[in-house]
Amino acid sequence: MSPDALARELKAREAQGSTAITPWFAVPHVVAGGERKFDILLARCRQGVVFSEEAPAVQAIFVLVGTLGERNFYLSALAAIAQVAGHSEFRQRWLAAPRPQGLRDVVLLAERGRH
Repeated sequence: MSPDALARELKAREAQGSTAITPWFAVPHVVAGGERKFDILLARCRQGVVFSEEAPAVQAIFVLVGTLGERNFYLSALAAIAQVAGHSEFRQRWLAAPRPQGLRDVVLLAERGRH
C-alpha cells in the first residue's frame, strides 16, 4: 500500500468514527489488500494530535494495518495493546521514553497477562 493510499484509508476509517480509545490514546486501523500481512506503527506526539472533540490531544497512536486473513492476529494484537495501554503508568512511561527504541521498550517490556 502506498503512503498516499494508506493516508486516504486512515482518513476514511476515522470519518466512520473516531479510533481514539481515550483522550490521549488512539488505535487507527485499516484492512489492506493482499495476504498474510500485518504491521504496527507506534507514534508519539507530545503536543497531541486532534482526533475528535473528545480526543483533541492524542499523544500515543498505534496504527494497525493488516489483511483480512490476519484478522485473528489483529484481534490478539488489539487485546495486548489495550492491556499495555491500560496500565496505570503507561502514559507517563510513553511520554518519558527516549528515542524510538524507548517507545518499543515501553510496549514490549510492559507487564501484561499471558494466555
